Amino acid sequence: MNRPNYFNAIEERLNLLAERIKSRGRLNMLELNNHAESFYQHFLNELYGWVVLNENEIKQNTEAIDLVDHTNKLVLQVSATASKQKIESSLSKDSIKNYKGYTFKFVSIALDSDQLRTNTFKNPHGIAFNPTSDIIDKNSILTKIKGLHIDDQKRIYEFIKKELVMGIDPLKLESNLATVIQYSLERRLE
Repeated sequence: MNRPNYFNAIEERLNLLAERIKSRGRLNMLELNNHAESFYQHFLNELYGWVVLNENEIKQNTEAIDLVDHTNKLVLQVSATASKQKIESSLSKDSIKNYKGYTFKFVSIALDSDQLRTNTFKNPHGIAFNPTSDIIDKNSILTKIKGLHIDDQKRIYEFIKKELVMGIDPLKLESNLATVIQYSLERRLE
């Protein structure tokens, strides 16, 4: 069965990325955060079928907005910090006014956000934002991946394998192990 293999490989790589972001953040080494923003741009497109563009490639350091999907009318803040203050700060920025009719999504790339989903947030510009569905973190992503059709899991696995290099591909390891066992059995029968 490949489903657990795909899921386990994806889960391992996303957890490793999150842990490295947290660890390097404590050391004030933030370049991985910038690369993670680009990774999540393409990853979210793969996972959700969005058409997210990196707003920072168009205009450096747009306040409160890192990624924009004009097709699905989404603005996304990608952050290693997951706090009520961070979200409210993003929602209060004047740049949000330019996105009437859009939905604000907060993507936590390093920390669990379950507690945040239960909060009420100040939203002075009235952009659409539902904490329950619009706060995305590693656990909500993994829950979505766990429920995907096997073909979609494989597609996400292939994307993760390209983006977040794995030391040993668990699917090849399993296949190679099966080949060795089969070869050993055939040799015994001779």
